[in-house]
Amino acid sequence: MYKRFVLLVFAAFLLTSCSEPGASNQNTQLSVQNAEMTQTIKELREDNTRLQEQITLLQENVNDEETRTNLRETLNMTFKLIAAMESEDTAYIESVSSPNVEIATSKNALVVQHEDSSYEANFIKSILWDEFEFRGYDQKDSDHFMLFVARTITTKGSERTIEYEFSFIRSPEGEWLFEGYIS
Repeated sequence: MYKRFVLLVFAAFLLTSCSEPGASNQNTQLSVQNAEMTQTIKELREDNTRLQEQITLLQENVNDEETRTNLRETLNMTFKLIAAMESEDTAYIESVSSPNVEIATSKNALVVQHEDSSYEANFIKSILWDEFEFRGYDQKDSDHFMLFVARTITTKGSERTIEYEFSFIRSPEGEWLFEGYIS
């Protein structure tokens, strides 16, 4: 009985230890392929992250460059508008103004139409360039730009600051047009 038991255990051992020929080789190949695929996926994810970062940087650079260009153009136009108001050069003011801005030549003022209302703004006069101060800008979208400037008067006895908000709108041709100012 003992011999039968040993033979039975030995037979069971032989049956369980035997496998298909090449199964071990297939498992090794599958392991290698799985590791290669895992590495490829990891590399693709890293490349994707790097490319997304590059896209973000390029978009920021484009937006920064566009903003700098818009700021430069509108700030230069603001200087020219103030000089034109000082010299009463209504031809220049009309040439760079949107259809919402009319010039009341007899009053040396601008009449600005906004939706259902309008307001009148006198020409800026007697500004000294050393009193001029840049305060900031706001680009609401690609077609609307606002500049914030101030005139700081330091003459003893009449010290004060007058703040101006110049508005610009982009024309269908892509040029900035003066849309009025408030102080």
